[in-house]
Amino acid sequence: MTERPKRPKRPKISFSGIQFPLFAAKPDEWWPCELHSAAFPSDLLPRLERAWASNPKARHKDRLPTWALTELLLELEPQLLAVSTDLHAGTWLRAMRPLADTTVVALALEAWVCGHVAPHQADVPWGEVIGEALKLQWKPARPNLLERGVRPNGTAEPSEAAYKMLATFLAASWVDRGRRLGGRDTDQGSSWIMGPASPDGDRSVFLWPPTRLARGGEQGYSTHYLRFNLVTLPHDERLLLRVVPHVARMAATQPAYIPRRSHYEPATATMLLYAPSGVLRGTERDTLLRAPVTVTGVKDEMRWTWKPGLPQILSRLPSPDLFPLPDQVRKDPAHFASPSEAGGDQAPKPRAFLQHSTGYNYFKDDEDNNDDGTRETGGHPTGTGFQPIDHLTVFEALAPVLEEHHLVPVTPAAEVKPRSRRLPKKRTKAGVEYPIELWHATPRTADAVHLVLTRILGLEHTTTAHHGDAVVGCYHGNEFSVRLRLVKPGLLLAGWPKATDSDPDKRRRARQAALEERARLWQDTFPPEDRPVGCLIELEGPGYYKAARLEDPKKPLKNALPPRCNRLVQIIKPVNRDPNPDARSTGLHPFENTEVRKQDIERITAAVLDLLRQLGRLPTLPPLFDTAPLEVSALWLAHTGPHLVPMLLRMRTDGTATGQLIPSQSHPVEPEIPLELLPAALAEGRGKVKRTDQETLARFLRGALAEDDTHDRLFIARAATLRNKGFWPWLSNQHITADALMWPGVSLTDPGAVPIPRTPTSLPGLRIVRINDNNDELPHGFGIGPAPEAAEPVADIEDADDRQDQAESHLGAVQGQGAAGDGASGGVGGDAEEAESVAVLPELPYGWGRFSGVARWNDRGYLAINPRPDTSQLPKGVSKLSGPGNDSKNGQNPTSMHIHASFLQDGDDPDQLALYVQTLRRFHTHTSKAT
Repeated sequence: MTERPKRPKRPKISFSGIQFPLFAAKPDEWWPCELHSAAFPSDLLPRLERAWASNPKARHKDRLPTWALTELLLELEPQLLAVSTDLHAGTWLRAMRPLADTTVVALALEAWVCGHVAPHQADVPWGEVIGEALKLQWKPARPNLLERGVRPNGTAEPSEAAYKMLATFLAASWVDRGRRLGGRDTDQGSSWIMGPASPDGDRSVFLWPPTRLARGGEQGYSTHYLRFNLVTLPHDERLLLRVVPHVARMAATQPAYIPRRSHYEPATATMLLYAPSGVLRGTERDTLLRAPVTVTGVKDEMRWTWKPGLPQILSRLPSPDLFPLPDQVRKDPAHFASPSEAGGDQAPKPRAFLQHSTGYNYFKDDEDNNDDGTRETGGHPTGTGFQPIDHLTVFEALAPVLEEHHLVPVTPAAEVKPRSRRLPKKRTKAGVEYPIELWHATPRTADAVHLVLTRILGLEHTTTAHHGDAVVGCYHGNEFSVRLRLVKPGLLLAGWPKATDSDPDKRRRARQAALEERARLWQDTFPPEDRPVGCLIELEGPGYYKAARLEDPKKPLKNALPPRCNRLVQIIKPVNRDPNPDARSTGLHPFENTEVRKQDIERITAAVLDLLRQLGRLPTLPPLFDTAPLEVSALWLAHTGPHLVPMLLRMRTDGTATGQLIPSQSHPVEPEIPLELLPAALAEGRGKVKRTDQETLARFLRGALAEDDTHDRLFIARAATLRNKGFWPWLSNQHITADALMWPGVSLTDPGAVPIPRTPTSLPGLRIVRINDNNDELPHGFGIGPAPEAAEPVADIEDADDRQDQAESHLGAVQGQGAAGDGASGGVGGDAEEAESVAVLPELPYGWGRFSGVARWNDRGYLAINPRPDTSQLPKGVSKLSGPGNDSKNGQNPTSMHIHASFLQDGDDPDQLALYVQTLRRFHTHTSKAT
């Protein structure tokens, strides 16, 4: 037997800086562009405003719902570069040249008016009114795409031309000049095409054609795209550009389940439409259009229709049969994704792709059905995420291209060195026993929970006893104990028939009566205990209940058990699949020679830990680097229909965790309560405030800051939930100013009001840190340093168990082939075959590696990156840009979180406070693992 060669030890380097792949416009540079603009018809606008003011369903009578119109126009008219949402502005439409045919604009306007502005005025011939008024006056314009101003707080303010059009012009330049990254886009027949336009001004270029991938009966198309978008960071005067690689996944088999994203709206999906030489006229640049559809039903009963407004437009376009019917695409995605042949004088019909999203399931492409005759379903075979080498390759390939347009790479940032790389030891209340119930029907689920308690959490199973029909086991450890009660509720967890009455009111009353009856049965069977009990409940997924036309008990259980039974709910799917030791994915392997798969142990572990946190097992806050610990609080803003539910969460210095809800008419006084009692209060409907009641929410936020207190406290404000809708404008990039606090609810754009900021001396003890975790606004980050000497290449350099995180030169990294069980074809409609060769990416001129820690961006701004998760095992040298052989693998994008030390006391060190917030982020480990 030949001995396997040893892997050479990879050279380690010290990072000399942290590279964030961003580009900044050179100061005082110009990029003028020639285009044409048109204003909104002045005669039509007053009539639309009167119609909107008379609409009984209009929320804001003084503001037309122009966002829907902007989306319609960008979805249907590829020649438009930008559409303004301000119809009073002098510029409404921007295009490279005047539109010779305004049919699409007129049809979109008519659909928007009839569907959004004036649906109550069905007797008005809006088509004729718009046709008479729509006389666009096009004027030449020459805006500067790099124009920006500077806000009083030192933050860049991009002009409308830069915000709306710079990304599109850069994407068009990449496509028109035939640029290449140097990997798989050098394959014969591959090219970059324009992606759909966006109301936000972002633009993408897609690598075309997509590749078809097969894995274990799962089929799908995939390709890569580069997304260009402008961003700003507080106190940075530069115009910043992100160009980030993404994975686009499309369906190849019939979808079986598409989830709803809202309880108040039907499920939706997105189709991507592509036609050579343009979509509408045959004279445009190759472009993808985004076409949204509405989804009802599941599996074979699923139906697709265009979103409201589109059918009326599509049927009146110059080529009404240009767009395929959505339900036809649903039935046979592969047929409509394949190229069609041109016949006679007819151009090829556009290809249509269902864009995949998280939660979609598809029928597997297998001839054999299950024993019960049903078809097996699965997900998409394409992996998500990219690798460090991919992000840095895109960054280096774009640098010379963007420099032609006066955009240069930002310089690497410096790391903020912590005093210790080790996290503080987590200390929790010792000697506490946590009661947990497992409502299950599958014996293997109980085995999995037992394995988690004993082998993952390290508890010793001491005793087992019978309590009625239930089995109670005690698990003891050095720090805490668990009393596990196994319950088999039987039909109490079964779904019940949906109400079928044609009258909506009767149907709603029948559904409410059925819910009340089931809640009463749960309460009678499981009466409330003296203290909260954690409840792990085994349930099938929502698709199971939809297919059976039954009500899903998941939400009723979460609403009824906390207040009625004093039980905190965590839902888990059954553990009923056999492990496969020969599977390609390690998650399917048996866990420590048991009959449970590793991935099932991972999700059960996540569920148990989440339940223990709900029961109050939280670590005491660490001190702020050798000083007294701070009281830490934050506000979470949940959404429920027309209401918001703000929750003030606070951790006292003694380790006590509390929650507080906003007072309401039913509960005018809301004191702080232990965190484990918060679910019951929420299930009772407490703590709701109308979305439009900004004054009440601002008052609650101001109370959360405790302006009358003097003790040391830290308030962590999440920008994504609080800076919009007028809740707390001071938290936005353009307004936030260090140590000059503006109270929540105070307008900063009203010229008649000049608010006076509060200073740290007037609010002793208070610290405020703003965090922003919006991935669309923040760059990834990587450590870079001198290029080490290349290691000798060996055959096993890409062993799947490689966990090396140190920096290395790309020269010694093999690009990586796909697994033997994966098939990939070079383009849509081709025969699936194993890739014979892998395109080699250009060598990077420096050493590089994954970075975790905090990097300083400016005096008060920091970018923090967490370590790579343990579940990410793909070696960093494996590139997903190099070839389709790696498409099924999951990369790991090192996403950043922006930390802004917004309000500090005299003597505070912003560096140390940023490190402290990053420590808290890792200290309270929460999981996003689906259970």
